[in-house]
Amino acid sequence: MADGDGNDSRRRLIIVIAVGAVIVAAVVGATLFKRSTEPVRSADALCRQLDRSQGLDNALTSLDPETLGPQAKALADAVAVAPGEIVTDLTTVSAFVSAVLREVDAAPAPDRRRAFADALANRQGEIDSVTAAGQSLERWTADNCGLVLGDATTVSVP
Repeated sequence: MADGDGNDSRRRLIIVIAVGAVIVAAVVGATLFKRSTEPVRSADALCRQLDRSQGLDNALTSLDPETLGPQAKALADAVAVAPGEIVTDLTTVSAFVSAVLREVDAAPAPDRRRAFADALANRQGEIDSVTAAGQSLERWTADNCGLVLGDATTVSVP
């Protein structure tokens, strides 16, 4: 009977070890899967994303909905892949552009230019910080990507 108790103990130990190994494997697998679905923050990834937003300054000036939406989305999507040294400036510019566009998009078609002018006027207190962030982003992009974004932070309103 003592020998049977020893076998039962060994079986329980083997089962506990096997269950523990399965749990560890599941946790490691889930962690690796989660990491594989997260965007990779890198200069290369940001450069690819910012390339899609080129001409945003011209699209803002013309308020062309065909180009403005996709370019603004590319700028917003770029935040997720931006390396740490530029993410704050990019977030500042992207948030500003998105907020202005929300107001413009809410306006009826004939009033889009007026809505754009009003949205900029309502954000006069942000202009200096957005301009500085935009200039920093332009320099970073020129140095790291070889892209010239244009000056999306100083838009002339007719």
